[in-house]
Amino acid sequence: MSARRGGAPVTLGPPQRRAVLALLLLARSQAVPVAVIRDRLWPTGAPATAIDAIQVHVHHLRRRLREHTPAGAPSAELVSYPGHSREQASYALRVDAEAVDALAFQRLADRGRELEGLRDLEGALRMCVAAQSHWRGEPLADLEPTPYVRAIRQGLVDLCQDVRTRAARLRMRTGAFSDAALDLQQLNLEHPGNDVIVELLSTALFLTGRRERALALLNEEVARCERQYARVPEQLLRQRELILSDALEEEW
Repeated sequence: MSARRGGAPVTLGPPQRRAVLALLLLARSQAVPVAVIRDRLWPTGAPATAIDAIQVHVHHLRRRLREHTPAGAPSAELVSYPGHSREQASYALRVDAEAVDALAFQRLADRGRELEGLRDLEGALRMCVAAQSHWRGEPLADLEPTPYVRAIRQGLVDLCQDVRTRAARLRMRTGAFSDAALDLQQLNLEHPGNDVIVELLSTALFLTGRRERALALLNEEVARCERQYARVPEQLLRQRELILSDALEEEW
């Protein structure tokens, strides 16, 4: 969890304060009750001082936002909404979503999926590439792995894998098989055992003249599935038959 202004890092404070900031940013300008913030920061055994601590974090974040908003730029505003009790009070962080990598990444990924559905392959690929430009590594890696943080992290990691896989598929559909093969080889190293990635990679290898390598990949994966999981990967078996019969090229 980090922030920058004009390329220079901004100090955000201790991990718990950064967690409050992440939670409010990911709420997309919607108000988040103090009770929800407390439960997400302390999923078990919240201290009696939890709400006081949240208020202190909000105070420091609000001051930091004022200090680092450039003159004339749209201001990020941390708004308080009183409730009938301290637990019912809430906070909303109003900020340009394009200034938040995670939100821009999600928006571009969604737009890429829409364009692919409209058969605008070049536009969809541009959106996937643009989305990846916002990826800075494992999200929220410096925060305590509470259930909330783990869920957010895993959701973004899964989405990144999907975006990269779709980008490789789009490259293949536009004829850039060699580029797709390079991307898929890296994905296969990072996510071993993913049938979708293996199938796409074997296709890219076959269509770039590496038929034997494609078959070896499929044979290895089929054997691994049968050995480790007692599972028959039907899709990979079909893929192997298509390559053996040289019928795969017709599908592309």
